[in-house]
Amino acid sequence: MMSDAKEPYVVKRKVTTGDIDVHPNECAIIVNYTVQAWIMNDNEYPTLGDKKQMQKIIKIKSLNANTDISELAKELVDKCKLIHPSRISDVEQQLYYLQKRKISMSGGTSGGGNVGSGTGNEMSLSGGGDLDKQQQQHGLKKQMMPFQENKFEEEAYIEKLDDYISLLYEDMDDKIRSTRLLLQLVKVPENMDYLLSDELFVSALARVLREDGKKSLELVTNIIYIFFCFSNYSIYHPIITAQKIGDMCLRIADQEINREKIWRVDLENLKMKYQQNTENTQLAKTLELENKKFQSLLQKQDQLLFVLFHLLLNLAEDLTIEVKMLKRDVIKYLVFLLDRKLPQLLIVILTFLKKLSVFKDNKKEFLDLSNDFLPKILKLLQPENSSLFTIILRLLINLSHDQEIRILMVKYGFIPKICELIQVKQNYSYIVQLLYQLSIDDRNKLAFSYTDIIPTIMKMILETKGDRIDVDLIALGINLACNQKCAEYMCEDQGIKFLMKRAIKTRDPLLLKMIRNISIHDGPTKMLFLDYIDDIMLLLEKSVKNPEILVELLGILSNLTIEEFDWAKLTDTYHLLELIASQLQEVCANSKTLVNAQEEGKKNSKALKSSLDSDYSLYDDVDVDNIDMDDDVKHHPMNNGDPNNNTMMPQENQLSEDDDVTLQYVVLLGTMSNDEGIAPKVIELDIIPLLITLMICKEEDDEIILQIIYAIYQFLLHESTRTVLLNQTHIVSYLIDLLYDRNVKIREMCDACLDIIAETNEEWVIKIRQQRFQWHNSEWLRLMADTFGMVEDTGDGMMNEDILEYNTRGWKGREYDDEYENSMFNSSDNEDDNYNAEEERMRRIYGELNVPEDDYSI
Repeated sequence: MMSDAKEPYVVKRKVTTGDIDVHPNECAIIVNYTVQAWIMNDNEYPTLGDKKQMQKIIKIKSLNANTDISELAKELVDKCKLIHPSRISDVEQQLYYLQKRKISMSGGTSGGGNVGSGTGNEMSLSGGGDLDKQQQQHGLKKQMMPFQENKFEEEAYIEKLDDYISLLYEDMDDKIRSTRLLLQLVKVPENMDYLLSDELFVSALARVLREDGKKSLELVTNIIYIFFCFSNYSIYHPIITAQKIGDMCLRIADQEINREKIWRVDLENLKMKYQQNTENTQLAKTLELENKKFQSLLQKQDQLLFVLFHLLLNLAEDLTIEVKMLKRDVIKYLVFLLDRKLPQLLIVILTFLKKLSVFKDNKKEFLDLSNDFLPKILKLLQPENSSLFTIILRLLINLSHDQEIRILMVKYGFIPKICELIQVKQNYSYIVQLLYQLSIDDRNKLAFSYTDIIPTIMKMILETKGDRIDVDLIALGINLACNQKCAEYMCEDQGIKFLMKRAIKTRDPLLLKMIRNISIHDGPTKMLFLDYIDDIMLLLEKSVKNPEILVELLGILSNLTIEEFDWAKLTDTYHLLELIASQLQEVCANSKTLVNAQEEGKKNSKALKSSLDSDYSLYDDVDVDNIDMDDDVKHHPMNNGDPNNNTMMPQENQLSEDDDVTLQYVVLLGTMSNDEGIAPKVIELDIIPLLITLMICKEEDDEIILQIIYAIYQFLLHESTRTVLLNQTHIVSYLIDLLYDRNVKIREMCDACLDIIAETNEEWVIKIRQQRFQWHNSEWLRLMADTFGMVEDTGDGMMNEDILEYNTRGWKGREYDDEYENSMFNSSDNEDDNYNAEEERMRRIYGELNVPEDDYSI
């Protein structure tokens, strides 16, 4: 027979450490761990196994504000075998949070309540990963719920779920008791699926909330808290929304806000009665009692509003639900509650506002509420509560992208307040970013000069280790340097000396940009740069192949518009004009067709000069019948010889790879041309023809065109360069052509150039007037040629081939002002009116002129 002896069994266990968290109520750390046990037979094969989730609570008795967190964490890891030494950083983090919480709670920030012990974060004690993920997404740190520890009269059991649900159909006391017990159950994540499996669980709670929401603050708080626990997991959101819990939460929020307004009005009325009769001791006791009652009600209401808006924040992960909340004025509710005292509630409110501030569509509502919103935010902007302070800064950064809100922030005094906080290292990056945003608008820059921020910024820039300065910091410095008063403060105490020294050493283009902005301002600030001209030129010679640095150095030199500055000596010493000429030549050489365009332009210029000297006729034998519009366009010097190019758009290969550098060379040339001593060198290097060619290449770049015309204006003031311009280029025709440009500044500069030409040479007065007339009436002349095939030449130079050539640019080239374009040929009887207006304008500029009367013979 077989023996009845039992086989020997061996039990093996495996312990796996999970999350490390703080206790929700006590000064303790909770270590979550899993114990797996197997029963092994004699062959070491597992025959039966089980797994159990467990917790170890480690109480910290000696934690205070002076405790060394690092040493305490090491001691804790040494004593607790469940915590691996590699997780010491996690322990330090939890101890640090526990320390902050204990300090905060010792200040009496918590209010009383009957919700129960424990918190929503208890879910994470068993590995609530979704909750941690959501809190990180919203910028919320793990925090204790704002409820005092309150021991339950009875403990809840999952087996009695049906009994607890049945209590929801009884009287008010039973309903409150039921919600307390259900709240205990729902705090355990493992119970959630079982609770939701009961069809009556959710529907009964929703019904009680809907029907009895106005009857008991404690009842409402408990039910909202239950749904809040579920809302921490996205998988349960559809169940919550199906019961319209979000809608009820907004109704309750509106109800509680109105209730607080009524309480506050009643208390104010009582205060007014007491002020009128301060000797009434009974009234004084009543006022004191009502004030305590009011504060107690506010504390209980804060508990409700915390879970209520946290629940809405979780549901707002779905943008469609968020939009519905916005339509229900959720921003208005959040802004109203910003004067509450409970830090946890304020963190939830500000986190919600920060989330909503990301979207541009919500900025209007923030603007509408700015008179209430911004003063409250300014009052809360205190670094003592680091979590609150960080969220406020991020909220303000989001809102500061709107110009109107930036202006209002300056109006309410945010700049001085934020400038005081720049030393707060924990949020240094956010503070500098916000200051940068506020410095974008020119009207706001002056406000910085009334604070102590400038020396602080200078110190931070100069003491930065490494070659590159923090981008946000230097960007702030660049913006502030645009304001003259701020720039003057930057130059105090040899500030410009240290900036130049660092810039030359590190070759930081952003720092050079800041120095360039400082050099813009007239007065003593600009004169300081004379001591560093040689340093700037030496660095420029080394940076010719580095466009980022080169453009800033050229900009600094261009800003030195100092009278009697010897540019001729500087260019002789450092060959500056040769550098400019080589750069312009390189840009112009990028187009293969530019040489042909130059030659064609010179031919037309000579023909124009010769014809104007001979009674204003360009070609006496021109055959008007055979004028071909396409040929006119094809041979026009502004079209670069391309028969298919009927516009002024340059070819792609005509554009420089770095137009910024080209622009700065032209600007520098305009500054240098104030010194007549450079004129011989300019003529020797053929810089003037290069400028005219560049003007053709860059005709679509208004800024380059404007700066070229300014340089030409300066050269027209000097006799030697003026002679080259008038005799060797067709500048007059180009200036008249640009006189009707769409850009007002270009038109003004062209007018000024033509005035100088007319004042210095009487012969050019009539020629300029003739060219203006030809341009202005080009459409009429062309129409006559197309309609009748011939036009009688009256000897006044009205009809000739060059007239048509120069005017192709006007109607197929740059875009001109509608005022001029529409006045060209709107009707058959307005030619005389246009001409008379032009004639009157010329009389105002040049005086009475003896010009033959117009005689059109057809």
